Amino acid sequence: MFSFLIKLIDSVVWPALLVVSIWIVFFVNLRYQLDLNSYGLHPQKWDDLYGVVTMIFLHGNFDHLLSNSIPLLLSMGFIFINFSEERASIIVLNILATGIILFFIGQPGSNHIGASGLVYALIFFVVTHSFFTRNKEMLAASFTLIFLYGSLIYGLFPEFGKLIGKNISWEGHLSGAISGIIFGVLYRNRGPQKPPPLDDDFDDFEDEYWNSTDIDDQEGLNTRIQYIYKKKD
Repeated sequence: MFSFLIKLIDSVVWPALLVVSIWIVFFVNLRYQLDLNSYGLHPQKWDDLYGVVTMIFLHGNFDHLLSNSIPLLLSMGFIFINFSEERASIIVLNILATGIILFFIGQPGSNHIGASGLVYALIFFVVTHSFFTRNKEMLAASFTLIFLYGSLIYGLFPEFGKLIGKNISWEGHLSGAISGIIFGVLYRNRGPQKPPPLDDDFDDFEDEYWNSTDIDDQEGLNTRIQYIYKKKD
């Protein structure tokens, strides 16, 4: 119980630290008019390759910041609590892969900011992993994220931004989705796995009985079976 509480607290603290740092950057940029948003990701501009990492800390307005903060907390929390050993590599690799993919597929001359690409990466990672493992905890996490953010699928298409009247980075969303699927497949044998069937022990016991060639062994096994299932008077 104590170890579970430690894991739960740990899964809240570290995601919260990342989100808080994003909020600090936003308000410092807003307060001092630093124009930090110009340091986003500029596709196919090698001098600005740092944007692969810096873009997740930059947001255009408060709505943009808030819309990314909550799903980022939830998706990171799911990963931290279920992948205690692999969590750092999952987060870092998805950040880098999302940025690199966007660097090559993004429209030249554009500037991409926001953590939504990472949000897409982590959500698609959880969904892909649960698809392969059929683990109950991961399936529950997937259904929760899909229920809360099912509309994110529309963010993968360029027409969605026009429909809602916003300039969204659909290439960033698509890059995140691709990254999440790739690492969901690569990590399918890590983290929570599908539990073995509950009746495996009984099947092994039954096989042991019927495959036994020793009469004494069979009688002993038979006696034990009768003792186990004997009803009280």
